[in-house]
Amino acid sequence: MMLPLLLAATLALSAPPHAIDLGATKFFAQSDAGAQLIGIDLVVSAGTARQTAAQNGLAALTAQTLLFTKIDGTRLTDRIAADGGSIDYAVDPGVVRFSFEVLPGALPAVSADLARALTALDTSADTVNAARTTLATRIADDESNPVTVGVEMLRNSYYRGTAGAPSFGTSASLAQLGPSDVAAFFAAHYLRGDAFATATGAVEDALNAAVNAIIGALPAGSEPPATLAAQAFGPEPKHLVTSREIGVPFAFVGFAAPAMNDPDFGAMLVLRSMLNDVAARQTTETPAAFERGINIVYTYDVKPSSFIVAINGSQVDPSAGLTVLQAILKSAVTKPLGADVIKRYKEMARGDWALEAVTLNDRAWQIGAAVNEGADPALAQTIGAEIDRVTPADLERLAKVYLQRYTVALVLPRSHP
Repeated sequence: MMLPLLLAATLALSAPPHAIDLGATKFFAQSDAGAQLIGIDLVVSAGTARQTAAQNGLAALTAQTLLFTKIDGTRLTDRIAADGGSIDYAVDPGVVRFSFEVLPGALPAVSADLARALTALDTSADTVNAARTTLATRIADDESNPVTVGVEMLRNSYYRGTAGAPSFGTSASLAQLGPSDVAAFFAAHYLRGDAFATATGAVEDALNAAVNAIIGALPAGSEPPATLAAQAFGPEPKHLVTSREIGVPFAFVGFAAPAMNDPDFGAMLVLRSMLNDVAARQTTETPAAFERGINIVYTYDVKPSSFIVAINGSQVDPSAGLTVLQAILKSAVTKPLGADVIKRYKEMARGDWALEAVTLNDRAWQIGAAVNEGADPALAQTIGAEIDRVTPADLERLAKVYLQRYTVALVLPRSHP
């Protein structure tokens, strides 16, 4: 009981996020009286959907090049680390987001360094080659992780065009990209008019000037929103298969799902908690192991959103797991839940939501994802009311609408002669 109590106390110190008027700069901040750091997300409309088919990995290569840009002879990442901060990025289908945490006293120096890097991106051959080498390591790590492989397979199958491309590209595709490609991609898509920032933590007046300087350093302009479209699911499940150097098989089942600005978002969070719980209870002998063997990945921070059930073959036989999952989905549309049962799943949904945004940067992106999808920036505070309104009929309807058509991806151990 200690973790939920501490979490509730922490969240109670957080005010709802609010838009801050910085003129043309779009900025949303949430003050946390108990935080010692500031977590900031800079979001630019430069995700994989902005790439052409021949530019697989260019979004990530450009982001990594920015982190390796030198300020007075030192990489941006190293300068921020020397100030006691950290910075990283994530590549999504629609956007790239840079997340950094700093002490309030170091914010002026860190923001000035990031602004300088954005003003003068270093696209020299040495810097781009170093960025490519780092990405090759990240790609190798992802390729050896069956969960990442399965999720990427479903993402590629779900989204149309380059939106479904691997987040970091492939080593082969990166080898075809050079400094001129990075410079052109940055100039075309790192635009001030499309960027925004979010912040959580020890918010103070100096933050406004820092964010204004960072976004103000981007080239002026804007472009039409990136087009993200999903493939329609057929009446029969599509099956995708690949192999990796792993010891056990993994299975993944991908569904469409409501995004954060959808009226059914709260109900889908409850349905997620129900599936997690029911899956654990469907085993005959080892529910704890089965619970560890099944996980649900709800990518609600991308629109169109997806809902993935991952089955870990080290805990559950994938064939048996898929059979159980089908039985659960059938039950979800034929057996309405009682009031006491749904009340428990609502409590679980609220707890799962809160635990997904414990760190400052996770909370900053929860706000940013809502902004990016056109939802209320204060969704984290209002989602509880949405969850309270969920009825058994809502869950039955969602299971019928979203969970009856799907794609299966299998990641199998590689056989050797």
